[in-house]
Amino acid sequence: MTDDERRDRTLQQYRALMQNVRARYEIIEGLKLNGEAEYPQLETAAFHLRKSIEGVAFGCLVAMENGLKSVPRDAIGQWNADRIFAKVSKRTPVIFPVSITREDPPEGAVGVDHHMAENTTANLSPPDVRIIYRRTHKWLHEMNPYLTLTINKFAELRVSLIADIQSVWDWLVHHAIVAEGEVFLTVLKDPEGHMEVTSASANVGTS
Repeated sequence: MTDDERRDRTLQQYRALMQNVRARYEIIEGLKLNGEAEYPQLETAAFHLRKSIEGVAFGCLVAMENGLKSVPRDAIGQWNADRIFAKVSKRTPVIFPVSITREDPPEGAVGVDHHMAENTTANLSPPDVRIIYRRTHKWLHEMNPYLTLTINKFAELRVSLIADIQSVWDWLVHHAIVAEGEVFLTVLKDPEGHMEVTSASANVGTS
């Protein structure tokens, strides 16, 4: 497989993963979660948040294949996002989505209309995302509608889940993931509601 063929194939794979994340967040949005949301709605939201994070984990492997031309053998077929992020975190630099924002170019820059900068306010680290992923497990496997919880404890868990959903969206809505000069740029939802996933390379420009 040529580099161009690999770049095109992995771009399509990454785009499909991000389309899935966007679709899951639209389902969550339709639940209209608020401070009075009940268990079934929250459990459904936790499920789609968990699957979205798994999509991000798979995306790290796709980006790794795009840039490094290989994926760790013990990561192939792995479905648990926590384990994938653990493997991803072992290499330097870490291949992991970075929240980005458009800014005015530096003063004196020639031929540059805009440039991308890390959005440190929205950015999440691998440990941050692993913790959120583990919290979704409680909703899906450690809690049920018949489990006795105090009203205050349930309210606390509800607030935490809604905050996690927003944090992951803010992190992913405009992000980049880089591996050896190969980049996937993603806008999950622009002001007009459109989604865009593109690739860029230090060698061939954008596609």
